[in-house]
Amino acid sequence: MRHLFAILAISLACGATWAQQPTNNNPTKKEKKPVSYLLKMDVMSPIFRTANLSFEKPLSNISSLNLGILYQDQSSAVANAAYLSRFAATAEYKYYMSKTDAPRGFYVGSFVRYQWMKSEDWLWNGIYDQWGNYISTYAYQARELSTIGVGMSVGYQHIFKDKIAVDVYLGPVYNSGDKRIDPSSPYNDRPNEVFKPYVGYFVRSGFSVGLVF
Repeated sequence: MRHLFAILAISLACGATWAQQPTNNNPTKKEKKPVSYLLKMDVMSPIFRTANLSFEKPLSNISSLNLGILYQDQSSAVANAAYLSRFAATAEYKYYMSKTDAPRGFYVGSFVRYQWMKSEDWLWNGIYDQWGNYISTYAYQARELSTIGVGMSVGYQHIFKDKIAVDVYLGPVYNSGDKRIDPSSPYNDRPNEVFKPYVGYFVRSGFSVGLVF
């Protein structure tokens, strides 16, 4: 009888010990690798003879800072001018709203942009002579213009296997320089029309692919 009680006690002790051990029937999902920074390029921009590169650095688990540089060679694909070259630098703050840590998931952003442009096109002018007669003139001119822009964006960024990032975004931007009338002599109606659509209101969009570090 004593042997039976001893065997029963040992069995209960072993059972209690086994019950206290953690089970691994549902292993936890592999944690995402922390992101130091991302280097990306807009894959659609070459269609418009443009190079658009960006560098993104996470600031916390919900935000990041994105710095972008854009250069467009002389092209008449979009602008009103016969030829247009431009350079732009953009600083954007992104706030990520997904459950995953930044820079993954849906985000909203606000940004400021500096832009420099050079155009070559026919420019229409009007002038009144000394007798009050109105004279129209046309001249082929090369002009330069610098603008400051502000805007917002909504986007989604996905990271594949902690190595490849895909970023899609869309949003409005307003650039200075949308001058309607230049009252100086000679009179010029809408003097910066050749820089459209990159002055005034515009839609900024992109589809970027890059590397994760």
